Amino acid sequence: MKSKLQLLKDIAEFLNEETDRSIMIHGALKMLIDHSEFDTGWLFFINEEGQHELSAHYRLPPSLEKAGHQHLCEGKCWCVNKYNNKELRTATNIFVCSRLEKARIDYPEENNGITHHATVPLISGDESFGLLNVASPHREEFSQDELDLLESVAFQIGSTLKRIELTAQEQENMIIRERQRLARDLHDSVNQMLFSIGITSHAAKSMKDEDKLRSAFDSIEHTSKHAMKEMKALIWQLKPIGLENGIIDAVEKYAELLDLDIEVQVDGFYDVSDRVEIGLYRVIQESLNNIRKHSGADSASIRMNAGQKALRVIIEDDGRGFDALEQKKFSYGLSNMKERIHKLDGTFEIISETDKGTRIIISVPSKE
Repeated sequence: MKSKLQLLKDIAEFLNEETDRSIMIHGALKMLIDHSEFDTGWLFFINEEGQHELSAHYRLPPSLEKAGHQHLCEGKCWCVNKYNNKELRTATNIFVCSRLEKARIDYPEENNGITHHATVPLISGDESFGLLNVASPHREEFSQDELDLLESVAFQIGSTLKRIELTAQEQENMIIRERQRLARDLHDSVNQMLFSIGITSHAAKSMKDEDKLRSAFDSIEHTSKHAMKEMKALIWQLKPIGLENGIIDAVEKYAELLDLDIEVQVDGFYDVSDRVEIGLYRVIQESLNNIRKHSGADSASIRMNAGQKALRVIIEDDGRGFDALEQKKFSYGLSNMKERIHKLDGTFEIISETDKGTRIIISVPSKE
């Protein structure tokens, strides 16, 4: 067991190096549970509408793992209500937890002695992101020292979430600045070469000397090849960060990061705007995260069908599935995905049944 100071130092060093939100919260939670008196933990993200999403968990008792973490995902509870009412600002002992009580009643003898938990909001300045909850067997109350540790870790996580958010915003601003620079480069290089080709080809029309005509054509060929190389370089640079080699390569690398086997099938050549490509990639990322965290499956398939007016994407797994009608009521992640696709003028549909896997069907507009 590490000392409180050493644990906080180790978590801080880990958070300072991490830039991926999902990896960050899972890693920090694991370090906290492995090197403290806490035995299990889970983390909720809560959106502006008060909807919560189970975003990370570690060493849950079987009763909370059942039915796709049903008791942690569904319904309201004291800590989420207090958070939404802005009445929860510090680490607090929860003496009666409706989620743990329902899980205990539904699955007797499978709660590993977990009956109470402590909770703390994830805060950075005036912004709140969600809740961090921890518990231990046969513990109804945690000491002030333990609550102080929990509060310190939550503050570190909240600060890192804000940093990642600001970094993402800065990356978007950097893309805008970079595109402005590339537009100037396009004008200064490729545009000038195309102008030169136009002048040379116009002059060649009146040439009668074969040597001069051949020289003009050689010049046009050389300049056009150079212009094509310049254009390819500029197009590569215009790709969104992380998508330089296309969305398929990015998705495959992300799945590898999650240790998730995926099969990607592409039918046709898709052509979508950068805005659509970025949004689609984020939704696929979130889908793969959900498969890894909730489905119990270790593989998935992604099918992309490029039509004349739309790109259709189907993401499918053969995991435990869920009741889709109920899931929509409480899932922060799914509502965010649907909203992101809606903003792209696309459609989002989810089909799932318990023990029959999940299929997400997305359609986004192609370039006109």
